[in-house]
Amino acid sequence: MKLSVIVPCYNSMPILKTMVKETILMIKTLPVSGYEFVLVNDCSPNPNTIEFLREIANEYSHVKVVDLARNGGQANAQVAALNYVTGDIILNMDDDMQTHPKNIPLLFNKLQEGYDLVLGRYPHKRHSFYRRLLTQMDNVFETIFLKKPRNISFTSFWITRRYITDEIIKYGAPYSFMEGLFLRTAGRIANVEVEHFERQEGMSGYNLVKLVKLWSNFTGFTVRPLRIAGVVGVCVALIAFLWAIILAVKQLVNGTVLAGYTSLMCMLLLSFGITMASIGLLGEYIGRVFMVVNKTPQFVIKEVYTGKTEDDKSHE
Repeated sequence: MKLSVIVPCYNSMPILKTMVKETILMIKTLPVSGYEFVLVNDCSPNPNTIEFLREIANEYSHVKVVDLARNGGQANAQVAALNYVTGDIILNMDDDMQTHPKNIPLLFNKLQEGYDLVLGRYPHKRHSFYRRLLTQMDNVFETIFLKKPRNISFTSFWITRRYITDEIIKYGAPYSFMEGLFLRTAGRIANVEVEHFERQEGMSGYNLVKLVKLWSNFTGFTVRPLRIAGVVGVCVALIAFLWAIILAVKQLVNGTVLAGYTSLMCMLLLSFGITMASIGLLGEYIGRVFMVVNKTPQFVIKEVYTGKTEDDKSHE
């Protein structure tokens, strides 16, 4: 049984080399026959990132470096890495040591209980307030729209089996969303509580705009928002119809109807607001269909670098 470790890299710092070293030491305590690393440079704006990753590949055997020609986001970088794994079990980690190697046995042992996917769950996250808030909102939306079990939390620290990732890489749309891909492929999913460590170097590449954009990718895996928009539209139309009947009855009974400018404007603004939101939502779906029809790629591979193998090093 071989373990593949994938790591999306963006502005990676020297701490990544420490993470690889400690991960290898931890993997050697597991009952696996071999291991490999697939490090993906997600078109980092730091030009030194790719050279730094190549140094790691030269220093450690069984390391592949996948260099992307454009930035596609963490999810697309993960899917890119999954196209190059050869292991039976795949582990995803961050490049900043917040997903610490010492927690790997916890995920690995839980997976051996027969689960398809095991994710680390953090009792105390070391993220900013707005990021924790958006994560909570994301959990609610995934439960409502993607039918995610309420007791399951999705994080970037996960371990799964090869037959799950073989299905995931069949997804060809440009907007990958790992939560959606896992929920439609994995049957048995579990969480393991792990410690979330402070970032040891650098800063997070996620700002508020990127987090909202990432969150919006759930629309590629459900049409339920469109159905809800349709139901809300029908309800608003019924309310308007009933209000018109009430006004007609008042006119017949009292002879006059008081001019309710404020209530009328509120109803109009509410109706137009819901209409515009629904049109915007529909446009988002149509736009994503357009991107799929035009075969917009998830990622573009610039280069795959494997460095030195054990045989190469033994002859030096």
